[in-house]
Amino acid sequence: MNQIIAEIASILKDSETLLDSEIRLDQYLPKVMCELVSKAIEMIDLELIHTYKEKGYDIQKTMKRTVQFSYGADEIRRRRMRKDGEKSIVPLDEAIGLEEYIRYSPLVEMKAAKVASDGVYRKAADAINLLTPLQVSHTTVHKMVQKTGEKVQKWTDEAPSHIETPQKEKRKVPVLFIEGDGLLLKGRGEKNPELHRVQFHEGVTYVGKQKRPVLIGSQVFESTVSSKEAFKRAGQWLEAMYDIRETIIVSNSDGGSGYEKDKFEQIIGKCKKHEHFRDPYHVNEKINQRLSFDKPMIIEMRKAVSAYDKERVLSVLATTESRIEDEETRTEKEEHLRLLGAYLERNWESICPLKMRDLPVQNGIGICESNHRPYSYRMKRQGRGFSAKGAGNLASIISARKNGTLLEALRAELPAFEQTIVPEFKGAVRAVLKKIHRPSIGVKMGEIANYSSTSSPMGQLKKMFG
Repeated sequence: MNQIIAEIASILKDSETLLDSEIRLDQYLPKVMCELVSKAIEMIDLELIHTYKEKGYDIQKTMKRTVQFSYGADEIRRRRMRKDGEKSIVPLDEAIGLEEYIRYSPLVEMKAAKVASDGVYRKAADAINLLTPLQVSHTTVHKMVQKTGEKVQKWTDEAPSHIETPQKEKRKVPVLFIEGDGLLLKGRGEKNPELHRVQFHEGVTYVGKQKRPVLIGSQVFESTVSSKEAFKRAGQWLEAMYDIRETIIVSNSDGGSGYEKDKFEQIIGKCKKHEHFRDPYHVNEKINQRLSFDKPMIIEMRKAVSAYDKERVLSVLATTESRIEDEETRTEKEEHLRLLGAYLERNWESICPLKMRDLPVQNGIGICESNHRPYSYRMKRQGRGFSAKGAGNLASIISARKNGTLLEALRAELPAFEQTIVPEFKGAVRAVLKKIHRPSIGVKMGEIANYSSTSSPMGQLKKMFG
């Protein structure tokens, strides 16, 4: 310890500026950390092998391997042992769950996956290399994301079947919102993958001075396979977490293929009431698209739909048709009006605004579209192409982060995360600690007994020491 302090002091003495000293310490301290951890592990390994020697194992050789931990690249020395008639083992690796050929620790892989879920792989690698002692490539980060994403998807599919929550302990809420929507991504081949998302929440609360809206109990599920797969995942978790027999279900979608009302009903089952909405954002988009040739009438149509006035809607359609002056484009524009009218008629029941329905809530729908951003920003707006599998793995990490289940999923699926420290390892650690922390004898206080005269040799000695 004194040597380390002396080295730090020397760095501070020889540095011209605070920045210079920090740069040098940033290089020195990770090396110290790695060296200390390596020595501690080697001491534990030496104690650990005693347990195996008692079982008839002999040391074959000492091996080295370098693993990238969050604090730096650590060279670990440990012994390989063998017993007649049995395969060779490495006691330390088995004790702590260190997989063969692994180069990066579980924590590094998880953090890399988190960083990569916010930015492209090359930028994620640059961030890791800049802010940590590690040196990783963008291809390595990509591999970490794919490995992590696959495990998260597996856990999301399987975990609900292992949740044994009694019916009486499941969540009961007056209203539950369920929304679904798709996001078309750029593909690497001829086909562009589509990200399907289904999200449920219990409502909206407002926090802070700015009254920032926050969803209550939000959970999101995704799939690049199909909307059916996304609904299946959401339905499994809905059944495992909620008792909705006395719950009003409010569903919302754009009405596209795979997001019709009946798709929601398939995962809802028995509930108190189900109210389905056509997403206002997409309704307005449809109005903008069909009436783009007469922009003043876009405003009038939006007002008519918002007021849920069918006669007014028909009036706007008729007025718009009468305002067509260009005979060359008349047929095309009339077709747009016909298609808009058919769309509104077909979805009229679902278009009815929230405030006009007999519901105990006044807001809470339309969140799926707004919650596309973590996915669209990472997977669409940065100009990167994806395969369906790669997009699915990345999206699953984003969803797990939003749901707060990333660590739970990895603990369940990756051996390195769920590995518990075996008793033999703990015993070896205790033995090391005893050797390191032997109590100091210190200064002993006592008195020299004297049962003879003060003139005797013992008496004179006692006088000397007072």
